[in-house]
Amino acid sequence: MLSRQGWKADMDVFFYWKDFNEDLKAGRVGSFRSNRDKLAELKDGAPDNIWLFKTPKGHKGRVQLLARLRWTDTPVKPVVREPDQSYIFYDPEHASSVRFSDSATEGAIDAASAWVRLHFPTAVRSNFQGENGQQALRGPMIKELERLANSLSTEPFYTPPPKP
Repeated sequence: MLSRQGWKADMDVFFYWKDFNEDLKAGRVGSFRSNRDKLAELKDGAPDNIWLFKTPKGHKGRVQLLARLRWTDTPVKPVVREPDQSYIFYDPEHASSVRFSDSATEGAIDAASAWVRLHFPTAVRSNFQGENGQQALRGPMIKELERLANSLSTEPFYTPPPKP
């Protein structure tokens, strides 16, 4: 993607996904609701990826790096749109959309939590509510997150169920 200036943007998105497991089990993939102003801010940066985090069960105040998803500007999966809602879209089946399969270890949770506390202390204090759960990632922050992710094993993010 190119930014309005015509050069490749170096931006990704931090997204806190509270209901990760429930949404995946229900087949709710391909989009997230977002505030209109926050979405405009994020889209303006022409992001490449969305980095997903959540609080692991029994670890209040800590986070787990769940996945990296490929951002898209348009839906690749059917979306039931609600009135007056804006949506972030991603491609769950893209080759670069991966789940971090061993990110639930104490070491991985410690590393992800330290990284998030360093870069988004306000989001942590607000429990990632509303816009605090969606943040722009730029420059060195992306490189640090990539280094953290490179220490984890990956698997495809989503494999659609077989067609009958």
